[in-house]
Amino acid sequence: MPGNTLMPAPAPALSPPTPPGHRLAHPQAANDLLMYRLNRLLAVAGSLVVRLCEGGYGITRREWGLLMMLAQHPGMPPAELAQRLGLDRARTSRAITSLLAKKLITRDAMPGDRRQAVLTLTPAGQAVHDGLFPQVKALNQELLAGLEPEAVSGLDQALADMQQRAEALVATRTDVPRTYRLRGGRHVD
Repeated sequence: MPGNTLMPAPAPALSPPTPPGHRLAHPQAANDLLMYRLNRLLAVAGSLVVRLCEGGYGITRREWGLLMMLAQHPGMPPAELAQRLGLDRARTSRAITSLLAKKLITRDAMPGDRRQAVLTLTPAGQAVHDGLFPQVKALNQELLAGLEPEAVSGLDQALADMQQRAEALVATRTDVPRTYRLRGGRHVD
């Protein structure tokens, strides 16, 4: 009686490799969405910045954003500060009030228009910036350290292009409903 030999099952066909960028260009799930992935990256890496800000310097990440911008552009009005940071005026106002109470910034009336104000770092605010910025810079550099220089350059250009595209979309997409968070929901005309 001939021996029963089991024939090995044929190897499953290998699916072709997914080309780079396919998931982003053709998302099928949350993990494929660009904004979701960027938000996750910010949440994970940003948590280190929050720990540095709150644990080391007693400021929030939002307050840190204001300090960074004022270090670059001293004497900026609050409305321009809010616009450059992409924050609403109410949140910016709360952060300004907190920074004033902590004596990290000053608010001075604009020459010629006493109703307008400009914000400037105090020496204490400059010291916080000067102590924290190198640490945040190092975290950013550590994130990029795993990439080749060409990839970093490409990422830099891609981020600039996407920022420009996002601003154009916001300006032109009138079909997307506006939100009214203070009233608890969407706007109905």
